[in-house]
Amino acid sequence: MKIDWKYVGVFALAAVAASFLYYYKFLNNFFVDDDFKYLENMFHGPLAVLLGYGTIRVVSNTVWWPLYALSGLDPFGYNLFGVVMHAVDSVLLCIFLMRLTGDKILAAICGGIFVLNSVGCDALFWKAASNTLINVFFYLITLYLYVVYRQEGSRKHLLLSIASYLVAMFSKEDAASMPFIILLLELTFFDGLRSVKETIMRTVPYAAVIVAYALTNHLVFNVLLNTSAEHIQFFKIRPLHSLLTPWSVFFLRPEGFLKPDNPAIPATIIGIVASFFWVKNRKLLYFGYGWIFLAFLPQSFTSLGHLEPIYIANSISRYMYITSIGSSLVLGAVMVRLREKFSRTVFLCGVVIFFSLFIPLNYGLVQARGVEWQNGNEQTARFLVAIKKIIPVLPPKTNIFIEEPPAGRAFIQQALRAFYGNTDITWISDPIHYVHQPGVNSFLVTCLWGYEGELSLHVRWNDSAGQKHYVSSDF
Repeated sequence: MKIDWKYVGVFALAAVAASFLYYYKFLNNFFVDDDFKYLENMFHGPLAVLLGYGTIRVVSNTVWWPLYALSGLDPFGYNLFGVVMHAVDSVLLCIFLMRLTGDKILAAICGGIFVLNSVGCDALFWKAASNTLINVFFYLITLYLYVVYRQEGSRKHLLLSIASYLVAMFSKEDAASMPFIILLLELTFFDGLRSVKETIMRTVPYAAVIVAYALTNHLVFNVLLNTSAEHIQFFKIRPLHSLLTPWSVFFLRPEGFLKPDNPAIPATIIGIVASFFWVKNRKLLYFGYGWIFLAFLPQSFTSLGHLEPIYIANSISRYMYITSIGSSLVLGAVMVRLREKFSRTVFLCGVVIFFSLFIPLNYGLVQARGVEWQNGNEQTARFLVAIKKIIPVLPPKTNIFIEEPPAGRAFIQQALRAFYGNTDITWISDPIHYVHQPGVNSFLVTCLWGYEGELSLHVRWNDSAGQKHYVSSDF
């Protein structure tokens, strides 16, 4: 089906409005945790930026350059980028489905469910997870171009699809599910069962991209840098996690907490079984369920995402972002059955009722989660503003120790390096036995936190000439 671009334009306006409705209150949410490493890299040089946080995600890492050039150390631009990318991803999903199914109403319903879902919202709230948004962008372009190739037999679109996938793979490893999704597409919407050999051969170029990524990753980190990539260090095979967790995409709250006695678990099982009796044209249904499992599979091998997370960034939420496309497809297939079985009026009423329940529920979850991220980085923001008022410049060769810091030592060191534009700031690991050296500036900072977020800073330091200083202030 040719794309109705006027229809897409209307959907795009609605998607942008929905994305801003959900997230506009949090456009000034401050940086947190790994965000500071990406900011610090701006002062280390091009190689540090390209390698990000010890990864070969050169495409998504490179995006930090224009973001920093436009927004600097103001979080607004980074948050705005995430909100816009989320809307764009939903538009691409709509376009892909319109081309695949020829049903623009179905495409809009699925795209709408995706943009209004809350389960993967951490991909927007955590600026370091913007690689997920970028990855999905190129992932969907890859699939759209592949569908055009299969429908028209255009070799040009096949080559463009492979090129887009190369970019997706070097954005984030989540894209490693693509060969399986291509295979799934062939089995559900094309003639994959008629020519098994040709179907498998069509996945080969995409598998080759994964091999190229793995070899590049090995060459850069294991050979040239004599280390290992950051994500490899957290690789962990968890079969039950890979098999069972993705289905929680239908009900999991963005903070990631899941109890075994949650009534949503049996309700989801019953709903999945019932969907096969309800939906007659099961192509999209099979594709949606397959997507949920296969798109989550590469992400299930990291030990960083947890159900029952201890730290806010360890919630499995951001790993559910691409997975939630699958649940959107399933729900869309279930809803479109109303159009086939009943009148247009009944169908429209069903759609209105669904979204009138879906939107308030997910809007509330996003708002609650946004406040959690807001509160999680408020102390760090207050600390950085306060210390820069007391000490406008931290000179080269600065050693520092902070008592009662607002975040972990590594993150605070990265934050100081970024906000002072000084990569020569080093944390004092043992302040008790530390001996001040000539030519070095040594700082001891004591943070006293009040019950309502008040901060009192006490700073003692020896400058490079050995002179002692002291200053304190309340904020």
